Amino acid sequence: MNTRSYRLLFVSGVLLALLAMLVPVSCRAHGDSGSGIIRFGVFPFQSPKIIIEMYAPLVSFLEKNLGKKIQLLSAPDDRSFLIRAKGGEYDLMLSVPVLLYKLPPAGYRVIARGEPSFYGGVIVRSDSAITTIDQLKGKKVGAVGEHSYGGYRFLLPLLAARGIDPQKDVTFQFLDKVSIIIYGVINRKFDAGVLRVGALNHPSFAGIREQVRVIALSPEIPEFPFIVKNSLDASTVTAIQEALVSLSPDRPDDLAILNGMQVKKMVAATDADYDQFHEQVKNSEHLRHP
Repeated sequence: MNTRSYRLLFVSGVLLALLAMLVPVSCRAHGDSGSGIIRFGVFPFQSPKIIIEMYAPLVSFLEKNLGKKIQLLSAPDDRSFLIRAKGGEYDLMLSVPVLLYKLPPAGYRVIARGEPSFYGGVIVRSDSAITTIDQLKGKKVGAVGEHSYGGYRFLLPLLAARGIDPQKDVTFQFLDKVSIIIYGVINRKFDAGVLRVGALNHPSFAGIREQVRVIALSPEIPEFPFIVKNSLDASTVTAIQEALVSLSPDRPDDLAILNGMQVKKMVAATDADYDQFHEQVKNSEHLRHP
C-alpha cells in the first residue's frame, strides 16, 4: 500500500469516528424538548410550499412572544406524520381532528383551536356530468388520506346510505395534498376529489377556482387542534396558548396570520371539545379502506 492509500485510509477512519460520535448526539438533541427549540409539526394537508406560506408568519409571531426558536416541520404524508407524532418528534402540533384519538397514549393534549368550524366537500370539474354523489359509483376519486375526515371519511357513510360500497364501488386514491387533488380533477385524472372546501380560497388557487364546483358538503367539522406534548414545560405551554388566543382580527398583522390559517379567531380548548366529533368519526371507521 502506497503513502497516498495510507493517507486516504487515515482520513476515512477519522471521518467514520467523527460520524460515530455525532450521530448519537444529534439523536438526543432531536428528541430533547429542553434544547430551547420547539418543534412545530403541521399535518401535511398541503404542499410544503403552501404550508410554509400559511404558517411561517405564525411561527415568527410565536417566536417573538415566547422568546424561543421554533422549527416548522411536517411530513411526506399522513402516515409518516402519525408515526413521527407517536415517536414524540413534535413538541407542538397542528393536527387533523381524527388523529387526536391516536395520540393521547403518546402523551399529547389539546390547548387551542381555531374558529369557526369548517367543511369537507366533493369537487368535480365545472363541465363534469356528475352532479350528485350518487353518480360516483364506478368512478375514480382523489382523496386526502385515511386520517382526513373532511378529505375522505365524511363521504363514506353518505355513499353507504345510497347503496354504494365505498370499498368496492369507488376507486379512491390517497394523494395527501389538496393541491394534487384539485389539479388532478381539473386535468381529468380523477372524476372527483374530496377536500377541505375552504382550501379552494387560498391565493394559490385563485386562477383555477372557477374550474371546479362543489357537489356535496360534510357535516360541520371542528377546526384543526393545536396540541402540545405533555412533557413540554408548563410555562411554555401557557405562553403558547396565551399567544394563540391573543391573536386579534382588529390588528392587521394578527389578521394576516389568522387569514393564513383560514380561521377568524383562536380560542383555548381541551381534548373534551372534540368528544362529540369523535362519535361522528366512529360512524365512518368501519367503512374506510384498510
